[in-house]
Amino acid sequence: MWKLKRPGSRLSSSPVVLLIVFVILAIIPSLLKNPYQLRVLTIIAIFIAFTYAANIIFGESRQLFLCMSAISGIAAYTSAILSIELGLNPWLTILIGIAFSTAVGSLLSYVSVSRGLGVIFVAIVTLAFTLIFENTILGLRSITMGETGLVVPTLWWPLEGLFGRRLASYYVILAYSAIVALIYFMLIHSKFGMALKAIRSDNVSAEVIGIDVTKHQVMAVALGSSILGMGGSLYAYYQGMASPGVFSPLMDITIFLMLILGGFGAPIGPIVGAVFIILIQELTRGLGQLTMTFFGGLLVVLILIFREGIASIFDKVATYVYYSKRS
Repeated sequence: MWKLKRPGSRLSSSPVVLLIVFVILAIIPSLLKNPYQLRVLTIIAIFIAFTYAANIIFGESRQLFLCMSAISGIAAYTSAILSIELGLNPWLTILIGIAFSTAVGSLLSYVSVSRGLGVIFVAIVTLAFTLIFENTILGLRSITMGETGLVVPTLWWPLEGLFGRRLASYYVILAYSAIVALIYFMLIHSKFGMALKAIRSDNVSAEVIGIDVTKHQVMAVALGSSILGMGGSLYAYYQGMASPGVFSPLMDITIFLMLILGGFGAPIGPIVGAVFIILIQELTRGLGQLTMTFFGGLLVVLILIFREGIASIFDKVATYVYYSKRS
């Protein structure tokens, strides 16, 4: 099996750089001239959170979940249906949706780890779950509206009265992504993160020194699933609709492209990956049905050429400049 390399801990792992990037993302809307540009920026912010979740699930715990779209979609549909059918506040139903997504993700992880499934078999099982989710949504047409999509209730965004709906939704989603980035940064520098690192290196040796492999891997997926659940719900409410077209296998491919392009284990990697891939996606929108073919080919190229991710290039440039000044 191929192995993706993790970039060195220099510029790409600096909390200062991470803070500066989020400040820049907060300032950019003041420079934009039309709603389309703000919409693209908002989608980038959403996928930053999704990619951090993927970095936790696969990058840190090495569980190749190909059902991230389904996990995020479960939360989105749960929240929307409960809000519509029971008239509950969308923010309350979002929490319920997150709990449901976390439970599903944790169960999939527990079964995979306890059964000793390898990375490939985990991928097969979770891909099958994605197909089950998609067909369930299509089959329960009376509740989910099938392929047409379910129109979600209007969500009140904090600061909406001050900034307006579009800008308020962007800042809420960006703040969520910043919190997720902070959680990820704290995780990789914690005892829990060190335990996951030991499990990645050799899970048998990790067990011998007293690390509960099953517990740590399930907890990693639970955290990633909760991030996906919240992100999926915000995505649906921002779009105004939850549909199979939004939470499709293409979403999983997109997230993995962002993860690989940005770089595994680099706190700034998900941001770099999300910005590049979303911009490429917008530029290739005219390809229609060939979009997935294009992204599939791009995934192969990234695995073969950019195995350390773009974040590692920043590290190498910074290292070169540093030593050039000293010589």
